Amino acid sequence: MSQTQVAPVPTASAILQSLGFELTLFVVTIVLAVAFRGVGKKTSSSKSLKPKVTLADERAQHDDSPGHKKQAKYCAPTPAQALTPAKTDLELKVDSMISCASRRRFPEAIALYDEIKATCDNCAFQDALKCGKHRPVDVFNLLVQCAGRVGRPDLIVAFIDDMTSAGFERPLAFYETTMKMLASKKCYKEALCVCSRLEADGLEPSPVTLSCLVSFAVEVGEPDRAISFFERLAACSMPSIRAYMTILRVYSRRQNWSQCLALVRDMQRRQAPIDSLVLNIVLATGVAAGELEAAKELLEEFSLAGTADVISYNTVMKGLAQQKNGDDAIKLLHEMCQAKVTPNAITFNTCMDAAIRSAKIVDAWQVLSQMVLAGVSPDKFTCTTLMKGLQHGATSAQLSVVLDLLRSVAAQCDPALCSSLFRSVIQATAEVNDPGLTARAVAQMREQQVILPSQDYQQLLQVLMRGSNTKHHSADRRQAAFPHSMKSECAW
Repeated sequence: MSQTQVAPVPTASAILQSLGFELTLFVVTIVLAVAFRGVGKKTSSSKSLKPKVTLADERAQHDDSPGHKKQAKYCAPTPAQALTPAKTDLELKVDSMISCASRRRFPEAIALYDEIKATCDNCAFQDALKCGKHRPVDVFNLLVQCAGRVGRPDLIVAFIDDMTSAGFERPLAFYETTMKMLASKKCYKEALCVCSRLEADGLEPSPVTLSCLVSFAVEVGEPDRAISFFERLAACSMPSIRAYMTILRVYSRRQNWSQCLALVRDMQRRQAPIDSLVLNIVLATGVAAGELEAAKELLEEFSLAGTADVISYNTVMKGLAQQKNGDDAIKLLHEMCQAKVTPNAITFNTCMDAAIRSAKIVDAWQVLSQMVLAGVSPDKFTCTTLMKGLQHGATSAQLSVVLDLLRSVAAQCDPALCSSLFRSVIQATAEVNDPGLTARAVAQMREQQVILPSQDYQQLLQVLMRGSNTKHHSADRRQAAFPHSMKSECAW
């Protein structure tokens, strides 16, 4: 008998494995379905968001096309626009004036201002400015610039008066900008008037403005006001070098030595730079005021600091010459060389003048020797200075040197000076009784084409005649002094 085969009973693990596989397929199917459904919705929604083109839109597009003439639409005014009143003629003129000023049409802006002032009262003009979109101070600032451009600085005070009567703001910046513009046009008097209005408003100028006001006051001839501005400047800030220089010149014109010296000490205390220009103004003030000893001490002080220059020494040297102090002048020349300050022609000429004024003729000629050794060429002032010494007597050698100098400096002298110098030399040669030197002087005068006036010839002839002892000798000297070719110039 055949045995029947029995099917194996599935186990639990096999059942679970089969179910897991089917569940996996089911989940995957659901996920794919959901994914495809979302893509479909997105596509349909994007299609639904696309704007539909209506007939009205097509007409609008047609109206916007090139060449199509648009028909103006009436726009109803907003409530605010409906309540805004139309501008008056005055307001339109004010707007036009501001526009012209902004566009640099200065004469037109000023003409409109003049027209407004002539046809309207101040109250209406002020109201028109208040109603505008520009601040009144900005409008007047434009007008100030226009007045400066067209050369009408007189209008600026009127502008400030209008602002004052209307109660418009006038800040410090407005005043200082106005003064700066006036200064650029050299209208210093008007700038000071603006400053007075600034001070009347209770404002205080800045240090920079005060420094400028010092110069303005000096320019218009108000030195006391310049000093007042300077004192206010010094109280709030260190003055500029320009301000110091300006006020120093004020004190120098007044020969106020004490104030000049006080300013120098103030500069030293504030450690302000002091150059030779400042020093020379103070030294000149001291010499003019007769404070020569104090000026010498100040020169020595600044000479040690290396500030003194050749002008500094020449200034004090001039004071010594005026006081006929030849010894101190020569001493100062020596100190100058020790300080390694190179003397110039003015230095040597002034020193010679000091020696001659104090009757130290020998010293004067020694200074001339120093001048030549220093490589400084004598000039016409050297000649005129040495000629002063001829009054105290001269030697033939000295006169010979003077003739040599006259030959080299004749080009610097005018005809009148040349005539005077040669006349003095010829008279001096007669005094030393040197006919040969006299003849040389006359020959050189002819060579340099120097012609004396007729009265000078007669005077020289009398001098030469007095120096003659015999008639024959006198004739010889006259012939030497006045050759035949020169007798035509004499009024015999």
